[in-house]
Amino acid sequence: MKNILKTISYALIITLLYNPHAFPQTNMDNLFSDDFSTNQILKKQFSKERQLLSVNLIPSYSVIFPTLVKNLFRNIKTFSGLANLDIGDYSKYFDYIDLKGGFWYVPNISYTILLNRVIGIEFGIGAQSVNYSLLVPKDKVGDLIGAYDPSKKEYAGAVGSDTYFKASFYYIPIHIGLKIISGKTHKTVNTFRFGIETVIYNIETLNGVTGIETKRTTTIPTFYISYELGWQIDIFPRKDWRVKPYIDFSLFEIGYYIKSSMSSVYNNAKEGIGFFGSGLLDINSTLPAWNDLPKSDIIKFATSLKIAFFPRVGITIRF
Repeated sequence: MKNILKTISYALIITLLYNPHAFPQTNMDNLFSDDFSTNQILKKQFSKERQLLSVNLIPSYSVIFPTLVKNLFRNIKTFSGLANLDIGDYSKYFDYIDLKGGFWYVPNISYTILLNRVIGIEFGIGAQSVNYSLLVPKDKVGDLIGAYDPSKKEYAGAVGSDTYFKASFYYIPIHIGLKIISGKTHKTVNTFRFGIETVIYNIETLNGVTGIETKRTTTIPTFYISYELGWQIDIFPRKDWRVKPYIDFSLFEIGYYIKSSMSSVYNNAKEGIGFFGSGLLDINSTLPAWNDLPKSDIIKFATSLKIAFFPRVGITIRF
């Protein structure tokens, strides 16, 4: 029996070597079927018309946060009341403090390989940054100290430099997702993602009164899951081109951070503000720790949500 099996094996190997087309490829060819003309898995044409390269021109954090912080700064009384924080008369001291913010971003780029007409695997990466600065100019320190404690205004002459608080945040989101194309015309796009968003932030302070200078850099990986609903518009529907461009729109993306960076960012920013205000204002004492925030459970849950409306406007190339 063993000799018979060996003979059959040798015969199969020899037949395959001399005639590689002796065995049908139908099953392998149809492994990824459904209206694709180039669906032979063992040939180079397998990837044709199944690759999507997308560029999202809309940033997520960069545009919103600087404006939000500026509005918070200018309407501190209103927001502190909504947050149930008692800041007393501290709001008047903000007249002596300059706030600036900025952003930049690299559009998110994603690549999708379609396993069949409606299911694909997506990989994406991007980068963005926001920065803020609080500055008390040297010539305004005396007015600020005098407004806080008139008896100490005379110490303003000992101020050696401006007092500032600077925070820079860098976000590098990387994700893998399952893309499902649905609808009668196969233009509705459902994307389920698992993402790793690395957050790198620098917090620097210089106190012109005490001369204390601080700098801290922290890197935190965060993890999230999300679902995005969107659609594609064929720019040239009547053209049968080898490479076809589409316009992307997304209605919303909703998800949840399994691990969030908010508690670390808040506590480090709170400490930095304490150094910033030392000798000027005791701002830090009015800010509770993250775990001591009023309605902390609600705040923790809300800051762990990943919600965006119209998060995607971009271009996709199918080839």
